[in-house]
Parts: sequence; structure tokens; C-alpha cells
Amino acid sequence: MPIPTDPVSVTLALGAAPYQKTLTAKLLSAGMLRQVLEFVPYVEIQEPNGNGALERVRSFPAYTLLKRVVWGIWRRLPGSVQPRPPVTSSAWLADRLLSKKIARCTIFHGCTALCLVSLRAAKRKGAVTLVENAARHPRHWKRVDLEECRRFGVNGGDGSGNFAERLLERMEREFAECDRIVVPSAVAQESFVEYGYGEKTVVVQTGVDTEFFSPSPAVRTAPAFRVCYVGRLEFAKGVSYLLEAWKRLSLTSAELVLVGEVKLQMKSLLAKYMDCGVRVLGALPVREVVRCYREATLFVQPSPNEGLAQVLLEAMASGLPVVATDKTGALECVTNGKEGLVVPARDVDALAEAMLWCYQHREESQEMGKAARRRIESQFKLEHYNERVVALYRALAGMQPGIKLKEEAV
Repeated sequence: MPIPTDPVSVTLALGAAPYQKTLTAKLLSAGMLRQVLEFVPYVEIQEPNGNGALERVRSFPAYTLLKRVVWGIWRRLPGSVQPRPPVTSSAWLADRLLSKKIARCTIFHGCTALCLVSLRAAKRKGAVTLVENAARHPRHWKRVDLEECRRFGVNGGDGSGNFAERLLERMEREFAECDRIVVPSAVAQESFVEYGYGEKTVVVQTGVDTEFFSPSPAVRTAPAFRVCYVGRLEFAKGVSYLLEAWKRLSLTSAELVLVGEVKLQMKSLLAKYMDCGVRVLGALPVREVVRCYREATLFVQPSPNEGLAQVLLEAMASGLPVVATDKTGALECVTNGKEGLVVPARDVDALAEAMLWCYQHREESQEMGKAARRRIESQFKLEHYNERVVALYRALAGMQPGIKLKEEAV
């Protein structure tokens, strides 16, 4: 079994976060990678083969088959009797299978909800354990989700924050037992402070693929003012505030394009705004999302409940000016008035005013879009995220598991 050449060795338990897609290669080239525990799309273990590449050393085909059967049955159940998605049981079983093969390493870096048993196994072997959480604390997320649904008098059962209690408890045990919780922004960190995890939470800003998400090579000539939103269409994402602000403006030669899965809770509300220049495209393949960014004039992120919205980085990398709330993580990547405009969450008047300014100041808005691209290139590329993560690993490498958080430079 090859041993990393760097004194810091890392086991990664990866989920599906797009900003992590080059982290494995970075650690492999640096001689720091010990193991990769894959959860998506298949559960398997990979290790360096000594020739600069990863090699699958263990897979679990029986688990893959069982998961396919269980999820297939769940999808076929009538909506009236369909239970919650079997996420908790799938995560529990995959984690338990992988935990039996954890190698000795310096750092164990896991993904929330997927790594409770694995991080325990790594800790028993002397590793410092990290759990990465891409959003706010899950209980905070659920609370805001339910608050938004109550505010608009709808059933929040299909919201993305409606976690099962067993899954919440599993995540909380991960937070309690790990040595560090990695979050993408100060606003996400605040939510963990609220639940008593301030001392062990550290901010590591994420990144975006700037080659895939890039400005259109063609000069925009369309006269329409096209505002784009990308994300789930649900109350927790602030779509209701965006729709109301858009209706109030009643702009000429303008349209609002909504891209993302339409939750059942939103359908009746969306119907009220269809005559206001709103176009709902639903969930699209990622290449179609890129096209939507490139065809837009402005990107708006109205959510009251984010960590650091990945779509915000994608839009900025695509050369779009952005209007975002102060609860989206925007303050990590947007200087108000330079790359875009930051407004208070849930403030329809402020949201409408910001969009109107961009409508009335097209040239200045385009300059904001260029500044947004420069900001991403200077601070939020995938390699920037990789460098910040490696810096955290090195800062933690000599510590004993369980020590309180010091000032770690990332």
C-alpha cells in the first residue's frame, strides 16, 4: 500500500460538492493523499497506486444494488403515502461499510451526514477529523425553511430543509465528535455559533470552475433586460420576494428567468406571476445552466438562508453583476457597489430598488459584471479552494484530536 511522500496524509470522504472536484488531484500531486472514500455515484475506496494515479481497492456492488432497489420502491410509492427519501438509511449503511477500511492518516476530511462512523474510526487511529458543511447549521436551515413556509401559509413538507429528525441527530453527532467543522462563510459560521460550535468552526471559502463557467465569447446585443435566478424554486430560497419585487417594477423589455426544480409548495404562487414577464425553465442540465448565465443581464440571489451560494460564484464567473442578500454568503465575494449590490434579506423594496438600478444603469452594471469575473479569478477558483484546504490541513497537522480551536490561517 503506497505511503504519501508528504508528512501530512489525508483521507477524503467526498460527497457531491462541485467545488471539491479537483481537491483529490491536488492532494495526489502533493503526495498528501492516503485514501478517497467515494459516496457518489458509487460507494468505493480508492488509494494512490504509486504511479501518480488512483486505483479502486474496494467496491460494494451489493450496496449499490440494494440502494437502487430501495430508492426505486420509494419513487414508485404514491405521493399520499410516500415517506421521506431514504437518505438516512443509505448514508448510515455506506458509512458503516467504508469505516471498516479506514487507513491510518493525519487528517480525515468528511462530508456532513455521510461520515459519522468513519470519522470515529479515523479518530481511533489518531487522525484529526474535519466535517465539511456547505450550508448553515442544518437545524437553522430547517427553522428558516419552516418560517418561510408559515409566512406564506403553505405546507413546508417538500422543502429542502425538511430534514428527518434521525438525519439531524446524525449530523449533530458528527459536529459534536469531529475536531473541526468547515463552513464556507462567516454567515454560515454564525449559525454554528448559535448552536454552540463557534470554537471548532472554521471558514474555508469555496471555489468555482472558471473554465466551465465563463463569460460569453460573443458581445451581448439583445435589447431585453434578462434577470436570471438559478436554484430550487421554494420559499426557503426567497423566490417569493423576488417574484413580488419583479412584479412591482413592471419593467418594459425585461424578463425574469427562473432555473431550477420547482417544489410543489411554489406552484400556486408561480401561477400568479406568469403574466409579469416570468419564464420558468425548471431543472436543466448544467450546460444549459451555463447558457442561461451567458444570456442573462443580471443574476439575483434572494435567499434568506445560504452558506455561500455556489450559483452566486457561477454567475460571477460568467461575468454577471449580481444582486444578492446579506444571508447568501455574498459578503465573502461581493463588495457592495463593485461586483454587485448586497441587500437585506426578505426586503422586497431593497431588492426591487437594486434590480431597478441595474436596469437603469446598463453600462455601470456591465462593468460590475467584469469586476465580478476578476474577483472570482483572483480569489474563488477551484485552486484557491484547494490551497485554503491544504493550508488548514497543515495548520492542524500537529495537534492532538479534541483540542480547542486556535487561530488557524486558511
